[in-house]
Amino acid sequence: MPDTIHRNFKTVEDAEAARAALLDAGFSGSAVQLNLHSARASDTATQAVENIMESMTPDDADDTDRPSTHPAALLTVDVDDSQQREQATALMLRYGGTEA
Repeated sequence: MPDTIHRNFKTVEDAEAARAALLDAGFSGSAVQLNLHSARASDTATQAVENIMESMTPDDADDTDRPSTHPAALLTVDVDDSQQREQATALMLRYGGTEA
């Protein structure tokens, strides 16, 4: 059954390597799409709210004192069946692709 798989990558290089591996494995170029995530613009109000929320949680209680990482790229793959789905998923996991 045709489906589309989406995976996020921490770096553009990892996403490009996964795309190349998918193409080498026989996926067509039209079935594999790489989209770069753009950095969200941060205005003064957003920064103020983030600072307030971070100050309400003790640093030792969680990871609020560490900067959060945002994915750099999204790789989308159109698959025709469960075998292609498993193959694409395995290849993207090899290069660090995550669902979140």
